[in-house]
Amino acid sequence: MHRPSRPQASRRARALTGAALSLCLLAGAGQAFAADPDPETQKGQVDQDLKDAKGDLHETSEDLVKAYDALKATRKKLPGARQAAKSAEQAETKAKGEYDDAVAAYDVAKANEDKAEKDLKKTSSKIRTSRRAVASFAGQVYQQQGLGTMSVAVGSEDPSAFVDKMIMAESVGDTQGSALDELSTSRANLVSTGDRLQALRKKTSDAKATKQTKLEAATAASTKADKKQADLESLEKDQTDQSATLRREKKRDKDRVDKLQTQSDKLQKILEERARKARIREAAIKKAREEQEKREAAARARAARATRSRSSSSDTSGSSDASSAPADPNPPAPASSGVLQAPSNAPVSSEFGLRFHPIHHTWRLHSGRDYAGSCGSPVYAADSGTVIAALPPGSTGGYGNQLVVDHGVKRGSSLATTYNHLQSFAVRSGHVSRGQVIGYTGTTGSSTGCHLHFETRVNGTPVDPRGWL
Repeated sequence: MHRPSRPQASRRARALTGAALSLCLLAGAGQAFAADPDPETQKGQVDQDLKDAKGDLHETSEDLVKAYDALKATRKKLPGARQAAKSAEQAETKAKGEYDDAVAAYDVAKANEDKAEKDLKKTSSKIRTSRRAVASFAGQVYQQQGLGTMSVAVGSEDPSAFVDKMIMAESVGDTQGSALDELSTSRANLVSTGDRLQALRKKTSDAKATKQTKLEAATAASTKADKKQADLESLEKDQTDQSATLRREKKRDKDRVDKLQTQSDKLQKILEERARKARIREAAIKKAREEQEKREAAARARAARATRSRSSSSDTSGSSDASSAPADPNPPAPASSGVLQAPSNAPVSSEFGLRFHPIHHTWRLHSGRDYAGSCGSPVYAADSGTVIAALPPGSTGGYGNQLVVDHGVKRGSSLATTYNHLQSFAVRSGHVSRGQVIGYTGTTGSSTGCHLHFETRVNGTPVDPRGWL
C-alpha cells in the first residue's frame, strides 16, 4: 500500500531515532487505517438497500398475484376446451363412420349397376344372335318349301313329307318366336333395372359427397378444438412455470428483506448504544472540563499569589518600578538541572501512568505529562535537537498538531520528545536550542481543553518524563 512520505530529515537523525519516530507516527496512523466503517453510514446504506428490497418484494408479490389470477383463468377454461375437443373428436368419428357407410353403399350401387350393364350387354347379344338364327331358319324353310312344292308339282316328292316339313317349320318358328319374346322382355327389364341402378348410384354418390363434406367439417372442428386445448395446456404450463419462478424470486426477496432488516436492527442497537455512550462521554467531558477549569483557575490563583508575593518583595526592597512593568508575553523557559527541562511554565495537571481516560472512558496508559497551560501560551524545547516531524491533525490520531524533536543519544539511548495538541507551530524543521519557543499550547486532536501533552521516548518507547527532567 502506498503511504504518504514522511518529512525529510537527515540520514543521521533517522538512523538514531527511527524506532521512536515510527511509534510516534503509527500511534495515530494506526487508528486511522484500522477504523471500522461508521455504523450510522452503514445503517443509512442498509436502510436504503432494505427500502429497495421491500420494493422488489412488493413488485414480485404483485406479479405473483397476477400470475396466479391468469393461471386460475386458464385452468377454468381447460375443462371446457377438453370437453369440446372430446365432443369434436366423437363427431369426427361419427362422421367418419357415416362417410365409410356412404362409400360402401356407393360401391355396392356401382357394382350392381356394372353387373346390370354387363347382363344387358349379354342379353342384347343373345337377342341379336337369336334374330340372326330365326332369319336364317326362315330362309331355309322358305327355300325348302319352294323346292318341295316344285317337287310335289313335278311328282318327285311325297305329299305327306311336304306336310311334315311344313308342320316342323311352323313349330320351329313358334319356338324361336317365343325365345325372342323372352329375350326382349329380359332386355326391357334390364334396361329398367339399369336406369334404376344408375339413379341409385347417383343418389349414393350425392350421399357420399355430402358425408365427405360433413367429415371434412368435423375433422376441421376437431383439429381446431385440439389446437385450442393444446394452446391452453401450453399456456397453463408456461403460467405454472412463471408462477414457480415468481415464488422463488419472492422467497429470495423476502430472505433479503429479512437479512437486511436484521442488519438494520443490529446497527440500530449499535447506534443506540453509541448514543448512550456519547451522552455518558459528553457528561464526562463536561465534568472533565469543569475540573480542568477549576485546575486552571487554581493555577491562575497560585500564579497571582506568586505575582503578588514577588510584588510585595519588590516593594519591600524599594523596587516599585518593577511591579508596574507589563507581563512578558513570552516568559523565559523554566530552569532545570536535568537532561531535559520542563517544556512549559504551566502547572502539571496529569502525570505519566495509568488513568481513566476522560473521553474514551477506559483505563489506559497516559504516555506523557500534561501541562495545564492556556491556549496560546509558549511551548519550549526540552533540549537542543533536530525537528524531525511537524504533523497536522488527522495524521496523528488523537495527538492533534504534533512536533517531534530528536535529541540524539542520551545516557546511551536514543532520546526524542514530542509536543502534542499544539495550537500552532513556531518551527517546523531544522535545529532548535534548549529553551527555544517551538510552538504554542492548544487543544487540537482528542482534547478536553487547552493543555500540552509532553512525551519522552527512549528508543521509541514512551517513558515517564520525570526521570529525565
